[in-house]
Amino acid sequence: MKEIIISQILIPILGAIISTFIGIITYYARQLYNKHKGFLQLQQQELIQKIGIDKYNIDVVIIKNAVKAVEQLGKENDWTGTFKHSKVLELIADKTGLTDEQIYNIIKGAVLEVNSLKNSSGTISAQK
Repeated sequence: MKEIIISQILIPILGAIISTFIGIITYYARQLYNKHKGFLQLQQQELIQKIGIDKYNIDVVIIKNAVKAVEQLGKENDWTGTFKHSKVLELIADKTGLTDEQIYNIIKGAVLEVNSLKNSSGTISAQK
């Protein structure tokens, strides 16, 4: 008799109680998520934007380092500006996620920076 009561009455009642409890927890978890959904999406967008800015900054550093290396090699080997530009493009090929125009503008800025450092030390005049 005990086994029948346990197997046919008590177990289904416990199952119903546990299912109800899980349902209530799920309901409140969804309510909490929906209440904070906008905030969570805003945090996610900020994180994506920050990752994008960090990636851009890393790409700029890669390009500036390539320009500095090529400027040094160009000084040692008497390269022309066009040849140095092509060497920089070789060094950064597939290492950045930037467009060609962005890369070109960063290269121009980096060359200007390197040339201004050369001029301030008085060793070499600026080259185009």
